[in-house]
Amino acid sequence: MEWYDIRQRAAKLRPVSIVIGGRGIGKTYSAFTHIIGKNKPFIYMRNTDVQLKECYTDFGNPFKRWARDHDRTIRMKGEKNHALIYEDKEDSTEILGYGVALSTFENLRGVDLSEVEYVIFDEFIERRKYTFKQFEAFINFYETVNRNRELLGEDPLMCILLSNAQKLDNPILVGYNLIPVIESMIKNGQK
Repeated sequence: MEWYDIRQRAAKLRPVSIVIGGRGIGKTYSAFTHIIGKNKPFIYMRNTDVQLKECYTDFGNPFKRWARDHDRTIRMKGEKNHALIYEDKEDSTEILGYGVALSTFENLRGVDLSEVEYVIFDEFIERRKYTFKQFEAFINFYETVNRNRELLGEDPLMCILLSNAQKLDNPILVGYNLIPVIESMIKNGQK
């Protein structure tokens, strides 16, 4: 099996980059390596509040394996409609970023997240039906966090959307008109 390493494609990342692949090949792990290594606040996003809250537990902590491999302790703690991603150090606690649920992010509109440069949207494709308009919610999320960065001469917010290859019928893929592109890539054996 070949492990996926997003750093090999870092130069090709765009404001919205989508990585779809097999289960357990290192998509999220390599995204953590790429983003946490930058030492800048980031956002870890899931579709729903239930999924995000599971990440606060030892059982559901998405950083557990990465942190263990890098001799670090990274956890998430809920705060109202978002979470803090923090690292326990010997004498202090350092905030690494924020956790949010796309389905409830509209409750956070108007917040200033200008220090955030990257977003990891984990498991953005699901087999179940969404109870919210995922593409519209994502566009609004992006606009809220990105604000007017380019008008101020800053780099745009970089979002890395990750998912297992389970289906193409997804509102974000449809919204960006990517299904024909992905079908063509599959047909031509492209990655």
